[in-house]
Amino acid sequence: MMNNDPKKVVSKGGIKFRKLIYPILRAIAIIISPSKLHIVRKAEVPKGSPVIYSSTHGFRDDVAVAVMATNNPFYFLVGNAKHFLNSFDGILVWLNGAAVFDREDSNSRKSALPKMRYAIELGANILIYTEGTWNLTDSLLVLKLFGGIYDLAKATSTLVAPIITHIEGKNCYAILDEPFDITAYNREEGIAILRDKMATAKFELMEKYSYYSRKDLEANGKSLRVSWEEYKEVMISQVKHYYPMEHEVFQFKDKSIIEYAEAFAHLDVIEIKKENAFLLRPSRLEVNDD
Repeated sequence: MMNNDPKKVVSKGGIKFRKLIYPILRAIAIIISPSKLHIVRKAEVPKGSPVIYSSTHGFRDDVAVAVMATNNPFYFLVGNAKHFLNSFDGILVWLNGAAVFDREDSNSRKSALPKMRYAIELGANILIYTEGTWNLTDSLLVLKLFGGIYDLAKATSTLVAPIITHIEGKNCYAILDEPFDITAYNREEGIAILRDKMATAKFELMEKYSYYSRKDLEANGKSLRVSWEEYKEVMISQVKHYYPMEHEVFQFKDKSIIEYAEAFAHLDVIEIKKENAFLLRPSRLEVNDD
């Protein structure tokens, strides 16, 4: 599965077999999923030609949710090779169909697009978590997206269908949005439109089904910050091989945006003297707190 040659990891027979067992895997997903799925809206996906699904990503169960919500067999693009190769989840994903690469290896990363392209050419649908990692940010509905999905859609003349999920307690809500031709726009515009579609649907689900109030969250005497950090730890603990700070390390880095810590990185190499300490000390404390 880790070979960089697409023809050694994807085959027409394998795709055909997985299409046959998909109903069984979907039934298993329904049984083992800890969340009850509510499909809020589901668009029609054209039959007879492959489609690329672009899903939000923020909790362990959204993999099973994607299998249930689409009701259409597909191959996962998997970047967390350690979790895939060392967990029972990986076995189920392998049975479903997967193109696997190692995000920490540059040559392996380069193999991801050819593997997906080859699978589509053989008739498989593809599901990509275009955010690259879980969205555990404080305020972003959807992270900035990696652009590979645009390149794949253009190379294979394939439509892109957004999948948006949102979890509230033991209930999960999902929207399968209308497939669209992302290549009708240039690369930057297409990715921005896809992100807008996903974020708009995410806000719709939050607006309809999120029930927490500030009063609820602060009832235990903890601040919102502490409650949020504890919630993230619970979510992360559900995955056996989750990288430390994965949600920060592997998300898309927009080179046109300078991060707060990066903007003040020069403070680490400036010698603090009596004459400049009054300017630098408060700034250093801010960076450390951030």
